[in-house]
Amino acid sequence: MNTSDTRGRSTTNATLPSIQQSTDGPVVIEDFSSWPGENRLGEYSNAGAFANGDGELVEDALRLEFDDGGWFLSNVRADLSGYTHLELDVRGDDGGEESAVFLEIDSVAGPLGSLTDESIETEFTTVGVDLEAVGVDPSSVQDVWLTCWNAGSGAIEIDELRFVDRDGDTITVGDHDARDPDGDGRYDDVTGDGLTNHEDVEAFYEHLDADGVQENPDAFDFDEDGHVSYADVLELLDDL
Repeated sequence: MNTSDTRGRSTTNATLPSIQQSTDGPVVIEDFSSWPGENRLGEYSNAGAFANGDGELVEDALRLEFDDGGWFLSNVRADLSGYTHLELDVRGDDGGEESAVFLEIDSVAGPLGSLTDESIETEFTTVGVDLEAVGVDPSSVQDVWLTCWNAGSGAIEIDELRFVDRDGDTITVGDHDARDPDGDGRYDDVTGDGLTNHEDVEAFYEHLDADGVQENPDAFDFDEDGHVSYADVLELLDDL
């Protein structure tokens, strides 16, 4: 039997579909290739009450302008056992919008900044929320909300929303455990902190000749020329 709460959220006592892709890559919920209507899982997705209505696409990212209001919803309704984090590729007009944006995953809710140590910057970076640490049961994820009530004025842009397994395979690069955050086979999170930024470029350059890099060329061949060299450092920098 299905029921709905006052915000249109559907609940069910049926068994949720299980998504077992953690060895193959992330479960992308939103990439805004189609907006609004359905997300990548074929579930309902929409927004409203923002200063720019239900948001607008800007270079394939969803721009949400808030002025003490606005809501974004993406239904999930899936068993995501094996996935450890919700990640947002996001930027803000001013930076620091994690204190203004309110995140809700099922019954777990709070300012984004209270659910992660990672912050929204003025350039696109990855902000991750540790599901177990904040009390989310990944075996039964119903929906993800972002709201901006009483948040003042500002704007964020979201490029992608996904669930990932950050406890997956790592490659030791110097003192770092490099990771492949988006499951594309490239270990561009060289420092292993959940982000891909200039610190990763610096660490990659510093450890270009490290065993972990030279013994795993496919993982660090960012320019796809068949070997690892300084050109891959430049390619990683260009991809930021």
